[in-house]
Amino acid sequence: MKTFSTICLASLVAGTAAMLAPATAEAQNPVVQTWFTTDPAPMVHNDTFYLYTGNDADGADFFWMNEWRLYTSTDMVNWRDHGPQMSIGTFAWGDDRAWAAQVVERNGKFYWYVCLHSKLSGGMAIGVAVADSPIGPWKDAIGKPLYEDGKWDHIDPTVFIDDDGQAYLYWGNPRIYYCKLNDDMVSVKGEVKLMEMTEAGFGAPNPDQRVKDKKYKDCYTEGPWVRKAGTKYQLIYAAGGVPEHIAYSESDSPTGPWTYKGIIMPLSDTGSFTNHAGVADYKGHSYFCYHTGKLPQGGGFGRSVAIEEFKYNADGSFPTILPTQEGVKPIGTFNPYRKVQAEVIAYSRGIKSQPYGHDNVYLSDLHTGDYVKVRNVDFGDRQPAAFRASVASALYGGKLELRIDSLRGEKIAEAVVPPTGGWERFITIETRDVKPVSGVHDLYLVPQGFKGTELFTFDWWQLMDKEQYYSLLSIVNPQLSTAPTNIPGYDFPKLDAERRAHFCVHAPACGRMQVDICGKKYDMEKDARGFWTAVTDPLVAGFHYYFLIVDGMSVIDPSSETFYGCCRMASGIEVPEGEEGDYYRPQIGTPKGQVRSCSYYSDSQKEFRRAMVYTPAEYETSGKKRYPVLYLQHGMGEDETGWSTQGHMQHIMDNLIAAGKCEPMIVVMESGDVEAPFILREGETMAEVHARYGATFYDVIIKDLIPMIDSIFRTKTDRENRAMAGLSWGGRQTFNTVLSNFDKFAYLGTFSGALFGVDVKTCFDGVFNDAAKYNKQMKYMFMGCGTEENFGTGKMVDELKALGIHVDFYESQGTHHEWLTWRRCFKEFVPNLFRK
Repeated sequence: MKTFSTICLASLVAGTAAMLAPATAEAQNPVVQTWFTTDPAPMVHNDTFYLYTGNDADGADFFWMNEWRLYTSTDMVNWRDHGPQMSIGTFAWGDDRAWAAQVVERNGKFYWYVCLHSKLSGGMAIGVAVADSPIGPWKDAIGKPLYEDGKWDHIDPTVFIDDDGQAYLYWGNPRIYYCKLNDDMVSVKGEVKLMEMTEAGFGAPNPDQRVKDKKYKDCYTEGPWVRKAGTKYQLIYAAGGVPEHIAYSESDSPTGPWTYKGIIMPLSDTGSFTNHAGVADYKGHSYFCYHTGKLPQGGGFGRSVAIEEFKYNADGSFPTILPTQEGVKPIGTFNPYRKVQAEVIAYSRGIKSQPYGHDNVYLSDLHTGDYVKVRNVDFGDRQPAAFRASVASALYGGKLELRIDSLRGEKIAEAVVPPTGGWERFITIETRDVKPVSGVHDLYLVPQGFKGTELFTFDWWQLMDKEQYYSLLSIVNPQLSTAPTNIPGYDFPKLDAERRAHFCVHAPACGRMQVDICGKKYDMEKDARGFWTAVTDPLVAGFHYYFLIVDGMSVIDPSSETFYGCCRMASGIEVPEGEEGDYYRPQIGTPKGQVRSCSYYSDSQKEFRRAMVYTPAEYETSGKKRYPVLYLQHGMGEDETGWSTQGHMQHIMDNLIAAGKCEPMIVVMESGDVEAPFILREGETMAEVHARYGATFYDVIIKDLIPMIDSIFRTKTDRENRAMAGLSWGGRQTFNTVLSNFDKFAYLGTFSGALFGVDVKTCFDGVFNDAAKYNKQMKYMFMGCGTEENFGTGKMVDELKALGIHVDFYESQGTHHEWLTWRRCFKEFVPNLFRK
């Protein structure tokens, strides 16, 4: 690791710095860009590749090294920085030069063999730390050096455990020391020996036996690494003096004699006059680890670990391995749908990492123009729904962009980073504005903000699909289902098994929010991420209008489909019934009718109007066949779309016709001119308001609508083939229209009709007083309501029956003045129309 040969080090440094400018091109090598890393010592454990390194101090003019670091990967391209694991301070007896080291595992414990300057002997010494985990925490195993004798050549320890369980420790520059270790791995077994070097074994004899000015084939310098290939032991080392290349020797024994096998990595443009190798096999691949000086501001005293993949020759020998900028290829994909530490990096620019407790690291020094790249990110087909990150900023904050495939590639997300009051006062930021992305891409995390200033620190990030995201809110469980009235792709509102509605709205700037549903307002709670949530009381099955009240203003929910109701566009939620509700749901295999929008000009109102017209499935193919017509009216505060969107009348008709329970017919739905609430004018009585409200519709239906329908559609135009029905205020309009126009209609239905104030004995010139005449003219009369409403329908039915009027009465069990009542009424009413 550190060369103390007779060549003048100072002159070499100057020459090397002039010849070898650090490589700045974006590449996989060096594998770490946040810090200088040296003397790689790879270890494979439990499907993870551990890379233990030294650390050259920034701006050093010698091998000033104070700590040892750790990086891990499972795909060989994205490396997690575990920060400094140990320092000189871990060893009370040491005071300088935390140079090359290696970790091995034995019997469930991990041993880190190090070298550093000893204040006890004044020379370099070998020490050992121990931990229960490969990521520590570590402690000095014995509280003293494992070996020292005051000399300076006790550096670069490596440990090899043979098949028989015997552990060997090797070290040294410019000679190799070795010894056996006891089973405890922290004490020497027997004596420490010097390896006998020969020209046949290492290309040159021991340093004190070398002939001056003789040119040798090669020579051992430092940095031993021992491995076993079959029955052969391979000793890999830095060789050639300064500058160093990597060579190796083989033996039939872990202690020699050795046979020199040649150079593995020849002198190359690495930017470093030293080299240090470690070799490991991982997931069917073989990797050669070494160091270069290729980072910006790097060099002989600012080195960085690089890795190359290689294949052994057929006889187990090493091929020639050349350093590259490209490095290794990924051997797996990266999952972004989990919490990812920000310090997991394939490549970065301008960024540092900082320890934040043991094995916790965050990124610092993020400026505009810097970036972090994560390679081979597999977005799959799940589609990210949200991006979250933990950040902090003592100054101005900024933005964090996510781009794919290149630094200027497509931006898929952007999250704002606010000032937090400190570099370690982390908050979680979030955005749901994430563009769809699938497949495998490189992902770039790019800070943006004021140029020239540090923007923020960065601890972790995560992309979340919808299931993960809402699970995070702790309001999703297997019992919740998405409301069928949601806009496709939106998960909220949701419903639980007790028919409670769960609402979730992201509105971080909002000060107060409520849900207004079924006549009750529910306060919503806001979490730290700006999500407002609420759960209602159990709701009755059926359709319900609702609104969000945001800082005092009633608005629609952006995740719900909208419906015209409550005198305005409203959000709606369908609380599904069980199988009993199949009659208003489309059924597979049932012929489907059509609901079409028909615009026409009203002469009576001097305006263009719209009617919604249902035609049965057979209408398009039935030739000249003509059909009876039902005019079907909505209620107060709704419009002509209500019966088809909220009432699902088309599905009810399709299912009844397919089952042979009702005659195929045309159904016409027009505005009753009651979309807006009625307003009591000064001096006006309520009876006068009732008479005026929606009165324009009476001319529309008789003078404009019926003639238009009969002229465009194949209708039967006699009164026996025309019916009218309506809900709530539409029921009142039905009464007023039909009972004033017996020449036009022979069927009448009201569903929760707003018939308050109607005296059955005097209304419409006493039409009900002559029951025989009425019953002869009215082929069928129907009145229905819900058991939980109080519109007086049942009382009026009793009064009519007392007069001898034939009227069918239906009560919808357990329902109020609502669409489920009216769907049920419609299902009961329609089969009684136009019977032959």
